[in-house]
Amino acid sequence: MPDSDGGRPPAEQRSACLVVMKGDNVGHKYDLDRELIAGRESATSIHLDDGLVSRSHAKFTPDTVGVRLFDLCSTNGTFVNDKQINSTYLDDGDQIRIGKTILKFIYRNNVEAAFHEHIYSLTRFDGLTGIHNRQTFDNTIANAIAKVANNGAPLALMLFDIDHFKRCNDTHGHRAGDHVLKEVSGTVRDNTREGDFVARYGGEEFAVIIHGLAPPGPARYADHIRALIEAKRIEFEGQAIAVTISAGVATWSSHMRAPAHLIELADQRLYRAKQAGRNQIIAL
Repeated sequence: MPDSDGGRPPAEQRSACLVVMKGDNVGHKYDLDRELIAGRESATSIHLDDGLVSRSHAKFTPDTVGVRLFDLCSTNGTFVNDKQINSTYLDDGDQIRIGKTILKFIYRNNVEAAFHEHIYSLTRFDGLTGIHNRQTFDNTIANAIAKVANNGAPLALMLFDIDHFKRCNDTHGHRAGDHVLKEVSGTVRDNTREGDFVARYGGEEFAVIIHGLAPPGPARYADHIRALIEAKRIEFEGQAIAVTISAGVATWSSHMRAPAHLIELADQRLYRAKQAGRNQIIAL
């Protein structure tokens, strides 16, 4: 139960988060287990690509009392429940407006927090494989490229297909096909590095966002994943199913103007890998 200090529960029960209610990336959740800064600068914890938002706009600071929100001398102000603030402690259910974005503050030990976590999961993860979905990929690749524009770190994309997946469905049935999708996605997820990102791009196609490897590193990394899939023993109802993948790998460069250019290049190379006989990587 909340104590007498507004909507703040006892300190030992506090675990708070912010949920995006309006703006880009609705449903995204930010855990407030550390200080977070919201702003237009791509390196901020809560990146808001909005001309109404200052580069470093507001700060959320957890302490022994609760979570305190500070406006960082922003141009257009920070609002809590439609009232402009300089600094204030947040209460359960408060709505924070920064530019066009509305964030809801929630103490995570209540039922509403559990509901938002469920909705958040549905909006971000693929229901069959449990890895990130296409919408989350689109948001993540855009944010990753925005950061690369500032820090110059290498960024690459691997797109891959499961070879002859239709034949697998026709031969073994759709339940077996679903099992293959789960096994392949799980293998890739469990063998990527911390910080890299795996998503189901659509159907039997998957994407891996690779950080911090300059060529030929991404190609070697992708071929390692290919070899793991080829070597994996996948069985369904007593039947062994041989699975391989084909992949295209592309590295972001300054002459590209949008995420679509990186995706298109990786997709073209994926097509070439399939045309060349499958079970291979093309990165040039």
